[in-house]
Amino acid sequence: MTVPQLIRYWGYPVEEHWVTTGDGYILGLHRIPHGRSSPSPRGVVYLQHCLTCSSAVWAFGPPSKSLGYLLADAGYDVWMGNSRGNSYSRNHTTLEPCSLERCKDFWLGVDWDEGGLQDLTTGIDYALEVTGESSLYFGGHSMGCTQYLVMLSSLPEYNDKIRLGVLLAPPAYMSHAFNIIFQLAQWAGDIEILYHLFGMYEFLPHSDIITWLGHLICSDDHPLLQSVCMNIGFLILGFNPGQLNGTMIPTYLDHIPEGTSTRPFVHYAQLFANGKFESYDYGEGNPGHYGQESPIAYDLAKVVAPTAVFKGDADDLADVQDIDRLVSELPNVVFDHLVELEGWTHADFIGAIGNIRTSQDQHRHNLENHHDYFS
Repeated sequence: MTVPQLIRYWGYPVEEHWVTTGDGYILGLHRIPHGRSSPSPRGVVYLQHCLTCSSAVWAFGPPSKSLGYLLADAGYDVWMGNSRGNSYSRNHTTLEPCSLERCKDFWLGVDWDEGGLQDLTTGIDYALEVTGESSLYFGGHSMGCTQYLVMLSSLPEYNDKIRLGVLLAPPAYMSHAFNIIFQLAQWAGDIEILYHLFGMYEFLPHSDIITWLGHLICSDDHPLLQSVCMNIGFLILGFNPGQLNGTMIPTYLDHIPEGTSTRPFVHYAQLFANGKFESYDYGEGNPGHYGQESPIAYDLAKVVAPTAVFKGDADDLADVQDIDRLVSELPNVVFDHLVELEGWTHADFIGAIGNIRTSQDQHRHNLENHHDYFS
């Protein structure tokens, strides 16, 4: 099922909108305007997904576990963006998005720099225009968080449009990340090895074959193959056996991966290698892109919107030490939370069963100290 079909399947209203960025990328936005009941309106929420993902990560279901439905049922008007290059934003006013070299110009413009400067700003402005609101709540996972930081540090006027930013596993500083992609780059002594391994342009597009295999062998009709499918799930979502719902793997394979370019991976490897939070390094091309010899260092002191941060102890991309450094440099962190369960991975924020038991005292403390933002 597509994301709109998935949302309808769970019994929610859905709208599909299209917006065009200043550099010509045509993006799909998915909206759940209200929940299955009609509680008092609580404002607009804009959600931005992770790398190689789509708006589906907020809508997998069931409704008691997916953030898009939880927010809609709580009275929020939920908008879900799709970053340039994925299945719902794979179009352009002038450039062709094929996987061949002749379409390289489309893919060379796909990175989280442009995602923050163009995709987020265009989507947020559109959602505010349609709803008539002046500000909204933001929720991001992984690359969606990076785009949030790029947007607010580069275009500080957007801080006034954010009532609260909620960041799930935010990658900014990445010196302690232990993901295999970074280990490959470190082993080779050159992040450019990633271009040689994965190609220069489109990377991990959606595949109907993966979807077909997921429904053929991972369904409940083939219990003997469930262990194979669980291992597929661990490969995609991270190894956390207690949090992976095996019966959902066919749905996950419908929507992961959804496509991107290789550049965001190389860009994250750049941050891993140099310990900075900065724009993409074009080398000798920096003067033409930035008017200076080096990439742009993003000034996190300009991210003044109220921001909540959530982190996991077993995250191979957004390590706790790196997130703590980020928190120390953000001027308005209103909530800094380590998930209570041990072994919480990067992808558990979007795919885990989520059986978290918080003590009553901790819950009461959270409500008392953060009521203004989380009520």
